Amino acid sequence: MKRHLVLLMLLSLSLTILGCSDQNADAPPDNAAHPADWIKNHPEDALATADFADCVGCHGADLRGSGEVVSCYSCHSFNTTPPFIIHPTTWTDGAYLNHRAYAGINGATTCANCHGSDLHGSLAAPSCFSASFESMSCHADGPDEAPHTLDGTFLEGAVHGPVAKADLTVCQACHGEADGPGSNPLFNIGIVNAGGTGCEGCHDPQAAHLIPWPGLNHSSAGNIADACTLCHGVVLDGVGGVGTLNCLDCHGSSPATNPTGCASCHNQPPDAAAPVGNVRPNRSGQHNRSGHTSWISATPALTCVRCHDGAGSGTVNHFDLTNPADVRFQNPDPLDPMSAVWDGTNTTCNGSCHVTDPYDITWPHDNEKWYE
Repeated sequence: MKRHLVLLMLLSLSLTILGCSDQNADAPPDNAAHPADWIKNHPEDALATADFADCVGCHGADLRGSGEVVSCYSCHSFNTTPPFIIHPTTWTDGAYLNHRAYAGINGATTCANCHGSDLHGSLAAPSCFSASFESMSCHADGPDEAPHTLDGTFLEGAVHGPVAKADLTVCQACHGEADGPGSNPLFNIGIVNAGGTGCEGCHDPQAAHLIPWPGLNHSSAGNIADACTLCHGVVLDGVGGVGTLNCLDCHGSSPATNPTGCASCHNQPPDAAAPVGNVRPNRSGQHNRSGHTSWISATPALTCVRCHDGAGSGTVNHFDLTNPADVRFQNPDPLDPMSAVWDGTNTTCNGSCHVTDPYDITWPHDNEKWYE
């Protein structure tokens, strides 16, 4: 009788094992509920049947566990009900594009559930230290790292201004929308020390820099082709921008194609030639006069500022769009009493010009017209 009972128990155990494994080569080992790579690949399997029918058998009708079988929410900790999402709703994009604000508030340790205790990745999620992931820039230097200090000191305009001016796309990577030329993206993402409002918490909405920008000497802006075109259009003509953002209102030709020197407004000296042509402010006038080119333009200290002193190259006066160009002669000595009078059609120069280097000579300019 005992012998028959033992045989019956062995037969029952065999049927139980066969029932779980179903003789399937892809079935998990007898001591595991799922294959080794199941965590990585389970989303498709879980969604293959309606209402997670293949999961509820072990994980319970509400998927919160049954007996020794764990709750699905032990991993999907940001969820309260199906359907399950990878990241919390405050992630702002449902994936990993704009998560900096969340991580800044909650800390990078909240990422450890999926990305591993050291954030170097797991079967469920990639390493946070990857140089790239699905063509996205990641934290090659580690989570919580940024190209600037995070203690609030970087918010000072004198500190972050030069960095943004050199290449605004550096700011866009964390604080702006992932849009391209002509899209006029918002820069309102995730500066924790500024209430999470982004750059536009201090700057005007859809204005990456302060107004008026000409007064800030924007001629030294870097990466014009990629950074300035974001808001001002592919050729900086304002297409795609918001408001008066046409750079060609001031520039005679696109700074994107003529990014160096003064050529997008006037050649140096103005000569009526391409790329701007014979339009203000590139009208030649007396700029090419032999004395001007050989004496003044040949001397760096006298170029432009010799006659246009006071306008500068980074002031609002420099971007004055009304005739005539701002002329304010520098008078280094009594032998140099120059003045200019604009009558609405032409500029008349009076007085004398005293050049000491490389020549010591005084040249009279009484009643001389600038435009003959």
